[in-house]
Amino acid sequence: MALHDSLKDARNRMGMSQELVAEQLGISRQAVTKWELGQSKPSAKNLKALAELYQVSSEELLADAQQKSPNLILRTNLTKWAIILQAAFLYSCTQEIFQLRHPTNYPDKGFYRGALMFSLILLVLASIWMATNHRYEPDKNQRRKNANIELAYCCVQTLVALLTIHFGMGLVGLALMLLVLLVYILYVNPKYMNRKFTK
Repeated sequence: MALHDSLKDARNRMGMSQELVAEQLGISRQAVTKWELGQSKPSAKNLKALAELYQVSSEELLADAQQKSPNLILRTNLTKWAIILQAAFLYSCTQEIFQLRHPTNYPDKGFYRGALMFSLILLVLASIWMATNHRYEPDKNQRRKNANIELAYCCVQTLVALLTIHFGMGLVGLALMLLVLLVYILYVNPKYMNRKFTK
């Protein structure tokens, strides 16, 4: 909550008018109005006087003001990164599985098994990260809907990965995964999942 909102809430809790507050502090009503609109800030002396008048400590008024609103841009970027990394690690797994299925072309099985295990661990971690981003959605119905949409997205990406492995599509498989990813981030998320990706 911003300081101006905190001041207005405290005044309303006390049932005081702006005129009464101005009279008690020996200032103009316009000054109180400006503080409550966020157009100016009270001096330290006036803040202390306001706190006494509202029967709270100055620290309480400032503590309310210092509580930050959620950083939506950061959440958006973290969500995007989780989705992108999950697709990248899924593609990495498809390539390693394909290489293990064709030992004549890729004889170093030990290396590819290790790389596959590493990619699988990262894939699981990225998927968990994607799932935890649902906690930012306050509406439970929307959160449930988002979980179902995300599950459908993961199923589509898995199907593309299986086709890539089976047919050895390589870069074509990568292009399909990227296409699904872009549709999901740029179209599905803002339109159906209430995730407006801000710049």
